[in-house]
Amino acid sequence: MNSDTAAVEQSLDGKMLFYRQPELLNHEAHGSLGLRRPERPYEFARSARIVPLTLGEISSAQKHYPVIFSDMDNPMPLAVVGRDENVNLFVDENGRWERGAYIPAYARCHPFALAARSDDEFAVVIDRAADSVTDDPEQPFFDGGKITPETQSLMDFCARYDAETKRTAEFGRRLKELGLLVGQQVTRTAPGGEAETFASYITVDGDKLNELEASALQELFGSGFLAGAFAQLFSLENWQLIIGRQLRRTGAPGSG
Repeated sequence: MNSDTAAVEQSLDGKMLFYRQPELLNHEAHGSLGLRRPERPYEFARSARIVPLTLGEISSAQKHYPVIFSDMDNPMPLAVVGRDENVNLFVDENGRWERGAYIPAYARCHPFALAARSDDEFAVVIDRAADSVTDDPEQPFFDGGKITPETQSLMDFCARYDAETKRTAEFGRRLKELGLLVGQQVTRTAPGGEAETFASYITVDGDKLNELEASALQELFGSGFLAGAFAQLFSLENWQLIIGRQLRRTGAPGSG
């Protein structure tokens, strides 16, 4: 085992959302495997409360989900798909994502992912435990020792996603540097008429954004970061949709 491979395999010891058994894709171990569309295609995401987003996805995601940031230190955008643990309000009992709702690219990459081999090289990872990975595939991973075109297409999609995450990290860092992130809470009215905290989250501070100097606004506009910041703010209207979905799911009073 060379040092690069060892480094990648060590990185797989960390938790990857949705990936139960991440392994480096190789012909020796996976030559007979491939993909078959499972009956429950998004069962792996049914217990998620948040799903990572890239900057370019925020404008689409904000139509359906509140978009928040992961933390203040290394802020990355996240789509809120549920409030309670183990409940994704957009995946039904049949493991299917709600028709018409935007499906984050991170979820669409599964069971593939990329893992860093070095600063500018990556290894392809598959979730060996995914329901879509089988030894009776519709789309084999390999053909005569070579990656099939279908597999290459999925790998290319993951590569584009990974490239976009780097730009997204720059987006978060710049918002942090400009002091544009703030912690907030969303409340709902309990059956007794009292307000209670539904969720705490990190968001762009709209007031501070409006107070930025023209030069900073121009910089954000030129980088595409300003559009992302406004789309994130617009998405917060969807908290009421999440509250409504949560009440309907639990059958709580006031769920309508």
